[in-house]
Amino acid sequence: PRTTRSLILAPTRELAVQIADNIRAYGKYLHLRTATVYGGASSKPQIKSMLSGVDIMIATPGRLLDLVNQKHILLNEVEYLVLDEADRMLDMGFIRDIQKIIAYLPKKRQTVFLSATMPQTVEKLANSILHKPTRIDVAPASTTAEKVQQHVLMVPKNRKRDLLAHVLKDEAIKRVLVFTRTKHGANRVSQYLYKLGISSGAIHGNKSQNA
Repeated sequence: PRTTRSLILAPTRELAVQIADNIRAYGKYLHLRTATVYGGASSKPQIKSMLSGVDIMIATPGRLLDLVNQKHILLNEVEYLVLDEADRMLDMGFIRDIQKIIAYLPKKRQTVFLSATMPQTVEKLANSILHKPTRIDVAPASTTAEKVQQHVLMVPKNRKRDLLAHVLKDEAIKRVLVFTRTKHGANRVSQYLYKLGISSGAIHGNKSQNA
């Protein structure tokens, strides 16, 4: 009751749901019991799904810690721990939650880190958690897909928006992603494009998911 053999940690509820859907598809004939635990939804169904224990639990760190602290979930029988998108979890400030969760786990377990990038923070966390790990790189660091053409245009900071407007005049460009350093910067660029008659939308962490 209330335990899981495998724990998969994901940074967002969308990813947790996606992983759970995939596991149900892969394990269609394996009779594995799964449960998802994430914030932004009622915890009652999640608590109920854990009552008799499961084989695989997919969780976001915050909600998992809440339910562990309330004794609705026990982590003392975890045999496998998977950190999916470890780099994103560190970017989103989950490192303390992850360390607290790991403190609840048995010392003897198999741990897997999955990360698109390997910055020093991820490497440091991996070294503090893993014992004699095997590192597998599926692609050399910082490689770009062969079909991607890259260009660097050097301009003074105060001319960047003018350059963006100039680039977007190209009618061959149908869809564009513009990345900015800050959330306010995203809003300002979106407003600037609107004044030029170019429809755009800003997406960042200060907006609700519905927005």
